Amino acid sequence: MDRLGALLPVGWQLTVERRSAEGGVIRVGDDRDSIDIAVITRDRIEPRDIDRLQLSDQPTIVSAAWLSPRTRELLRARGVGFVDRTGNTELCVQRPGLYLRTDGSDRDPAPRPKPGPSLNGPRAWALLRTLVEVSPLYTAGDLASALKLDNGYITRALQVLTDEQLIERRPRGPVTSVEWEPLLRRLIESYSLLDANTTSTWIAAAGPSQLLDDLADLRVGTWAVTGSFVASAIAPVAAAEIAVLYTADPERLAKAARLLPATTGSNVILAVPYDPIVFQRTQTLDQVQAVSVAQAAMDSLTGPGRMPSEGEALLTWMRRNEPRWRGQNLKA
Repeated sequence: MDRLGALLPVGWQLTVERRSAEGGVIRVGDDRDSIDIAVITRDRIEPRDIDRLQLSDQPTIVSAAWLSPRTRELLRARGVGFVDRTGNTELCVQRPGLYLRTDGSDRDPAPRPKPGPSLNGPRAWALLRTLVEVSPLYTAGDLASALKLDNGYITRALQVLTDEQLIERRPRGPVTSVEWEPLLRRLIESYSLLDANTTSTWIAAAGPSQLLDDLADLRVGTWAVTGSFVASAIAPVAAAEIAVLYTADPERLAKAARLLPATTGSNVILAVPYDPIVFQRTQTLDQVQAVSVAQAAMDSLTGPGRMPSEGEALLTWMRRNEPRWRGQNLKA
């Protein structure tokens, strides 16, 4: 309550009206008006706990040691405020008009061991990207077969995602729905374009656009463009200035395309992919081989310069056009 009180405007007060085993009730207001707010206190609250919260009709705020981004998102969706000890705070009441928000930590300062596998690493990355890109229904066995992963690992990972309310799955049955945008944002918490992939920077003397035109006639192995060139072709923000290309053999591509190595002023980034799944569900844009829409969004959101804003524009397009980019076939 001290954290909330410190954020109140001058002339406002916060008082504790009563306490209970669940938390209690506080009163917030100024000399003209005030409102009672129910408080639910917990040591920890996970996403799977949100649906079990006993909420009254009055405004409610949840207090815990730390609240994950997904937990805060689910509380916000239910119209519930929150405050944690790292500084994540949000409270919105219409009368008297009050909106408080501060950002704390997105990482648990005192993490505890969690059951189930980690959602970091190449296996989890391939699984999460597939869940984002392909609409259900599919079983753990379907996913294991498509991704060539152990069925037991997939089953345990799906349970973690169910607990985080990122997917819905029938008991011992198929995945029935996927919250693709929260899942995509969960994925990029442990991924970034330049850090996860092995990259090198180059200069294309005739410019990156001409490079992409030339590559169609060159024998350089498997490649696909990502980032700004994909985002600008689908949801343009500004003309793309840097071409980011995934390739299995950057030296071969650079030699064939007569690229010049550069540490500054580069207009081409060649990336050996974190996982070969980047070459699955590719598309052709303006006669150029490109990664999937979801992969381009992840790379843009975590890329340098203005790429994150391009990624947000692409996400907006994805929300409006889900049937156009989400597939129905795990094998595609």
